[in-house]
Amino acid sequence: MAEAMIALLFRNRDQGRFLLHGFVVMPDHLHVLLTPAPDQSLERCVQFIKGGFSFAIREDFKGELWQNGYHEHRVRDAEDFHNQLLYIANNPVRRQYAEYPHVHSVVLEKLDSMPEYLRG
Repeated sequence: MAEAMIALLFRNRDQGRFLLHGFVVMPDHLHVLLTPAPDQSLERCVQFIKGGFSFAIREDFKGELWQNGYHEHRVRDAEDFHNQLLYIANNPVRRQYAEYPHVHSVVLEKLDSMPEYLRG
């Protein structure tokens, strides 16, 4: 299921819905660092992710998948951007998952760079 989520993140990115800067898909939660496309709200991007994943796995998973809502953090500057990426990448370490494969650090070449407006 983690691989399906990662594929969905990249599919939405490739469709121009958002820029994808980082992610980790944990067994019980997800962190994503993204920049919505100019014609998309953050709320709509979350809907693409949550709704798209629910639709994709509907045959394999019955029942509630998502909690209501999500936690939003607006990145303020380049330092905050880097801190968020580090927090996301270290999430498996904090949970004691050795060599965790479902984190952005295994596909760095596929990720979008920091948005220009944060570079100062």
